[in-house]
Amino acid sequence: MIHIQVEMEDLLKIESALNMARDKSKMILRNAINNTAKQTESRMADEAKSRYRYKKGNKSDIRKANSIEKASAGKLSSTIRAKGPVNELLDFHVQPGAYYPGGKGAPKWVRARVLRGSRLSRIALQPGASGDKYKGFVVRYPTGHMALAQRVPGEHMKSNPRKELLRSLLSISTPKMEETVYKEEVSEGMYDLLEKNIEEQMKKFLK
Repeated sequence: MIHIQVEMEDLLKIESALNMARDKSKMILRNAINNTAKQTESRMADEAKSRYRYKKGNKSDIRKANSIEKASAGKLSSTIRAKGPVNELLDFHVQPGAYYPGGKGAPKWVRARVLRGSRLSRIALQPGASGDKYKGFVVRYPTGHMALAQRVPGEHMKSNPRKELLRSLLSISTPKMEETVYKEEVSEGMYDLLEKNIEEQMKKFLK
């Protein structure tokens, strides 16, 4: 969760500078906080889209994880929340990402990457592993759902005990993507943005 709030000192500064009643000062701060929250949430989605090779990488897809609790005159703070499950690795850049029934025509290795700035890496049981017994491959489950998966050493399928269990490979969740870019790219300038929005709202009220 990301909290955007102002202190009583900010309220007193506006009252003193503009010689206006407290209720109007609170309206200025409320509007400034809500604009800042909206702009911050939007930038988080932009930065996540830019950093990760997420197939559902449209900004609107990322923002589906978000909700904003708006500030009010009685509560001069806003909260940005992001909720969502862990994404599957197939939701990112997988090469090739196609399903090969029975393995016919499948490449020797499937490679994947999550970050745009990283290299495609072989999907193996251990990083750098040379054997291919437990390499990753694209599977289609009976439900029709497709995933990048691996066999699990020593664990067997209940439906076919002669085969080792399949495990879908998971990666970073959308909320975690946004949390990471917030900490590294967005948070530092957020309160400068809040100050700018307070100034803009003060100008509007003066008009």
